[in-house]
Amino acid sequence: MAKKDTKELLKKHHFWVLAGLVPLFVLIAVFTISSSVGEAIENREKEYKTSAQSIEPKLNPKSDKLIEAIQSQVSRVQDKKNELWKQNWERQKGLYVWPKTSARLKEVERLGLKFGDPIPSGDSQYAEFQKPEVYLAEFSRDLPNKKASLPNPGMADLIAPTQFKAGWQSVLRHVNAWDERQLTSEQIWLMMEDVWVQRSMLDAIRQVNAQMAEFQRVKYVKGDQVIDDPVSKQPSDPLRRKFRSRIWELELEVANKDNKRVLGGRLINHTDRLQLMGLNNTMVVKVWLQPGRDVAPFEFKIGGEFLPGRGATKPDGTPANVVTIVPTDEHIITGDVVEIVKVEQVFDTRTVPVRRIENLALGLPDSRFADKQMKVPNFKAFVEEEQRAAAAAAASAGPATPGAPKGPAFPPPGGIFPGGPGATGAGLRFGGGTVDQVVNANKKRYVEVTGEVRRMPVGIAVVVDQAYMQDVLLAYANSPLKFQITQVTWTRFRDALNNGLNNPNNPLDPSGGVIMSGSGNLSGEFLPSGPRPPLPGPGPFPGPGQFPGPGGTGPGGPGTGTPYGFPGSGGLSTVSESQLTSGLIELDVYGVVSLYEKYAAGEGTDPKAKDVPVRVEPRVEPKPKATEPTPPAGKGGDAPDPKAPGDKTPRDAAVPDPKTPKTRRRGR
Repeated sequence: MAKKDTKELLKKHHFWVLAGLVPLFVLIAVFTISSSVGEAIENREKEYKTSAQSIEPKLNPKSDKLIEAIQSQVSRVQDKKNELWKQNWERQKGLYVWPKTSARLKEVERLGLKFGDPIPSGDSQYAEFQKPEVYLAEFSRDLPNKKASLPNPGMADLIAPTQFKAGWQSVLRHVNAWDERQLTSEQIWLMMEDVWVQRSMLDAIRQVNAQMAEFQRVKYVKGDQVIDDPVSKQPSDPLRRKFRSRIWELELEVANKDNKRVLGGRLINHTDRLQLMGLNNTMVVKVWLQPGRDVAPFEFKIGGEFLPGRGATKPDGTPANVVTIVPTDEHIITGDVVEIVKVEQVFDTRTVPVRRIENLALGLPDSRFADKQMKVPNFKAFVEEEQRAAAAAAASAGPATPGAPKGPAFPPPGGIFPGGPGATGAGLRFGGGTVDQVVNANKKRYVEVTGEVRRMPVGIAVVVDQAYMQDVLLAYANSPLKFQITQVTWTRFRDALNNGLNNPNNPLDPSGGVIMSGSGNLSGEFLPSGPRPPLPGPGPFPGPGQFPGPGGTGPGGPGTGTPYGFPGSGGLSTVSESQLTSGLIELDVYGVVSLYEKYAAGEGTDPKAKDVPVRVEPRVEPKPKATEPTPPAGKGGDAPDPKAPGDKTPRDAAVPDPKTPKTRRRGR
């Protein structure tokens, strides 16, 4: 009876039972069908895209002739790349020299190792670097506690009289503290790379100074008579000639006085600015009186404190920028005289064009590369260390930290780097320190590393006469380092140079050779500008009527009782410090130097494998058929494929920054 009642109840209420179950079953069916249909649609879309991609290359078929032409072009580009690599290596290989004072290290140089190759250590080669007469002598031969004089000047000695702010020890990056640990081959390579780069950057300064010291022989006219003309083929007087530099014109004549030959003439300042004569009120020039390479020059001294610029006049109306050189006993020529061949000025700390090196930093990016992650060299140990560090960072909760720490490229006054001058964390961009600070903390030093070249950002700050700013930029643009200038800033130099008397051997230098001023945008580390020694007699610029006339005691006349016809005081008497530095600027140059690996024929970089050296097969020129010449691209025949490999010639030449002042390259 109960069963019958249940059946009757279901029949009676079957509508409500189905109304609850049917929607549920329909919903399940809809989800099942939609998922299966969506998956089928997605699979069909993938098949369609795959088919389309496989068909796309065949929509624009290339003929065999065009394919051969493209392959030939790619091969020529690779050949050109290898050719540029070889040329740049040949230009740079003379820079990579090892210390000359160590026979063991010269043996290493003769091995011709590539950068990063294991350096032999069986003959105590590594210990040689801890000897001051070996490693530190690369910087300067004036070392403390040296037992004997060193024969070869260091990189700091070669740019004298250009000075370093607070000494080269605070500017050039070097190791000056050693521990008991033995150096590794990788550390030695990085130490030597610092030496090579810094020496080359200082050599550009030396070239600027040397170029400005040269005098060029020019036409010599006195009245209406042409005495000497280097262009004309007419006979000229070899003992009466005129020479010209960027600042001076020097008329020289060899005359007889008391049966002796003496050298005299006139000195002319052809600029529009006051020019100092030199320390101890003396300008020194070297004069070659005989042709030949091994001829010793005659040292010709010209007395005087300064010469005004072009346009200044004496009370009698004669030009004040001209001085007649009065012959003295020191002007007597004792050797043979054939002709006046060549003239060069001897600069001192007061007259040298590049007065001071403020800072020189390696691995310092400018604003262009401020966000660039720095790279380590392709040393196996360093690469494995980077891989382990990256894996550990990925496994940890903290963010990975590959590359160099990011920060502003231009440190504000007062410095932002902890750990002393030039420090970036535990590392040093410039100055002296331990192996850990100088080498280990500066492994990440490149913005790019390939199988052919390593590109290192650098920066240098100098105090230079504003007239030579373009010469400094030009010297770096023509550097064998392939210096790509990326950013240049300059401002007026408002500090003091101690009157150019920073010479510990000069009794007129109260500072004892220690530079007491502080400036420079590059370092981020400013020295305190404390009290400076009093200037020896500063005064205002001489006004009209203040230049003594002929027979007086100033630059306009010979004077009496003093060497060379001028006052013998070594200090300045009428020129203030502000006038001495009025033409000086602080010039900061940022750039990237390209350090090329040793060239090996047949090696290059595989474009598909980044930074991995591979061997490139020699190019085989296709033999075009005589009856069917290859049509030029874009002029009938097969149209060039827009996706075909194009000209990928490496950018070995420096690309100028639009903000960088344009410079004219001079032929060498």
